[in-house]
Amino acid sequence: MQAADRLISVIDAINIKVGKTVSWFTFLLVVITIYDVLMRYVFKAGTIWIQEAEWHLFAANFMIAGGWTLLRDGHVRVDLFYAKFNPKTKALIDLLGTIVFLLPFCALVIWASVPFVIASWSMLEVSPDPGGLPALYLLKTVIPVTFILIGIQGISQLIKNLYVLIKGEIKS
Repeated sequence: MQAADRLISVIDAINIKVGKTVSWFTFLLVVITIYDVLMRYVFKAGTIWIQEAEWHLFAANFMIAGGWTLLRDGHVRVDLFYAKFNPKTKALIDLLGTIVFLLPFCALVIWASVPFVIASWSMLEVSPDPGGLPALYLLKTVIPVTFILIGIQGISQLIKNLYVLIKGEIKS
């Protein structure tokens, strides 16, 4: 069980660090958006690259924080019944959901996106818009990274749910 505890600690620490890091993207996004609004509406001088930077930062922040959101149990859940279940029933539902849906979906997205990302890196893909951002391949790399982070957090959550089912104790 020490190995499982260590794995949980490592995975959770990774997603906590990633979550705290990408939270700064929100601050940067606010600054860039204010700059964009001022330039476009006050000085009548907007640029494509600023608008794309807004989209890219929003996408990166939203996606990369997915593992952290799973750790914090922040993903949307329809819990008409779930909220009333005891911890063991919740753990069983979460365990089955992780095995049947979460991990296979993460594997599918990683498998499908890696060739897409490799192709983008091989041509050092840039924005198709004149004056757009130069490194579109970096944004595309976020796709498999996101699902790796969500997938490993799913493994951590799976182990925690096994603890609840086997030992009756909740690991945090």
